[in-house]
Amino acid sequence: MSRDRPEESFAALFEGTGKSVPSRRAPRVGDSFDAVVVQVGRDAIFVELDGHRQGYLDPADLQASDGTTRAIVGATLRVRVAHVDAEHGVRLVPTAESAAAAGAAVRVGNDEATAVRIAVGDVVGCAVERVESYGLFVQIDGTRGRAGRGLVPLAELGVPRATDLRKAFPLGTKLKAKVLALGEGKLRLSVRALADDEEKSQFDAFRETREKNETRATPSFGTLGDLLKGRAK
Repeated sequence: MSRDRPEESFAALFEGTGKSVPSRRAPRVGDSFDAVVVQVGRDAIFVELDGHRQGYLDPADLQASDGTTRAIVGATLRVRVAHVDAEHGVRLVPTAESAAAAGAAVRVGNDEATAVRIAVGDVVGCAVERVESYGLFVQIDGTRGRAGRGLVPLAELGVPRATDLRKAFPLGTKLKAKVLALGEGKLRLSVRALADDEEKSQFDAFRETREKNETRATPSFGTLGDLLKGRAK
């Protein structure tokens, strides 16, 4: 019968035999981790990988379209190891989904020369590349190839379901659309959401103008002192 006790830990067993617990292997290029942001600096964003190992990201990898850095201490990001250097440490990059979820702009395109940076909520120009029954495949302006291609689902086109999409949107048709989702090989856009935003903006402007006009038209009764002076006359 075995004399091993269930409560004995793996580490305790190694201590009993005079051996050390095997250490985790060093991060390698391509490895993925969940990282917690511990410090946000001007030149680097420092993160903790698994409780004791640290790495860093370039703030440019988590920049929004307006140039602000979208990193908060305590936030968790999914990252990949881009470079390991004995002097500078572990260089990390956020996954596209993680960067987009943080509100950062994500590079879309096959290479630096034909890539653009966009974020969820941005309005982009695009051209119809392919028409399917479930929506339109479009190419983002300024990009080439599959990495710059996205889908505008039928429900996000703002047209009746019976619409003949091939007649309504011939190949090459130029569109403006709002970015709904970004990720690795995933780009969803909406024409309807952009139209809804414009309609809401117009309504808000109309309501603001009406409230200003109503305020100007409301007669002023003055102060109690003004009323008493009027009666004295």
